[in-house]
Amino acid sequence: MGWSPQPLSEAEVEGHVANIERDGYSIMENALPEGFRQEVLDELDRLEAVRPGGDIPPQEFLGFVTRRWLDLLNDGEVWQRVAIHPWLMQVLPRVLGEGFLLSSMATAVVGAGEPEQGIHDDDSVYEFPRPHPNLVCNSMWALTDFTEETGATRIIPGSHHWGQDPEPGKTYDTEPMVMPAGSICPFVGGLYHGAGHNRSGRDRSALTINYCSGSMRQQENLMLGLHPERMMAFPKALQDVLGFKMCKGAGHIFGQDPRMEMTRHFTAAAASDSYLAVRNDLHGERHTSRRPRQRR
Repeated sequence: MGWSPQPLSEAEVEGHVANIERDGYSIMENALPEGFRQEVLDELDRLEAVRPGGDIPPQEFLGFVTRRWLDLLNDGEVWQRVAIHPWLMQVLPRVLGEGFLLSSMATAVVGAGEPEQGIHDDDSVYEFPRPHPNLVCNSMWALTDFTEETGATRIIPGSHHWGQDPEPGKTYDTEPMVMPAGSICPFVGGLYHGAGHNRSGRDRSALTINYCSGSMRQQENLMLGLHPERMMAFPKALQDVLGFKMCKGAGHIFGQDPRMEMTRHFTAAAASDSYLAVRNDLHGERHTSRRPRQRR
């Protein structure tokens, strides 16, 4: 499948960690072998066919012509590999600490003409006084080129060190997160950022794969959203970032590693889940019943 990039060297890992500490982000070029990048793009085409327009209704903050699909670990197998990209698995323990968790997985297919998104941060949901230790590390995956014309994410390097959250509606002096297709940019939750204005006349296709410290609550309710027997069929590294192991004593079952109890309880691993056969049919109902998310 053209999936396995060579591991980062220790010097490369240290370089990305240093960039993230100083600037709040670091760009990893050539992170997605071409075959794998195309697999993900093909999966986006499939999602458009079964849940057209994305899983979030059009709205100002998240976009009017931006397609965001969620609950992706219940979709194609490719998302299991996305969640545990080997380069991220090398860097994230240095940024979030051991026992970090997968927090949310989403697409960010910014359509032609989408205006610039408001500048925000990703960890204000926790309401910690800033600056604070890293609680969140998001990652932006460039499935197509990120340029100013295509609406590359706007960022303010170093803003994760600032003592306040961004002010809604305020105009900031930003710069574009320029990177070629096939790149991944991990960035901490305190970094000021927002999608750019797509003036290119074509989609800017991306993923936002978000991780959090193991002692924080995940944005997506992954432990309830995935059937336990389905999780038992996942790779061990994916089980770990879903919460199958403890973090500094948190997340235990009977005071011990939760994997032990999960193995006792769900001895059979089954990748299938009968609910998934009807899940996509409820797409329209979810759209009409969901209110637009209010952002701090």
